[in-house]
Amino acid sequence: MVKFGPKDKRTRLVLLASLATSIVILNLFLFGAILTNMIRGDMSYTHVDMVAGAVFVFVITMIISLSLWPKIIDRLESREESKKAS
Repeated sequence: MVKFGPKDKRTRLVLLASLATSIVILNLFLFGAILTNMIRGDMSYTHVDMVAGAVFVFVITMIISLSLWPKIIDRLESREESKKAS
């Protein structure tokens, strides 16, 4: 029972899903960077390195997820429609 609604609501859903995906991956990146600093004992990455990396990871994941989520949503909707038809 996957119905995402009209096209204008779908764009909002794609944006929210992309933001959520990017934030989750950003948190994983920051967790890994902080954990690496804690394990090694010395500052392997400075705060500037972590912030610059976080911005880079956020931008790259937004670009990738904005291109992937519409395909995923279309595939989910088409699968649901094919189940209804058969």
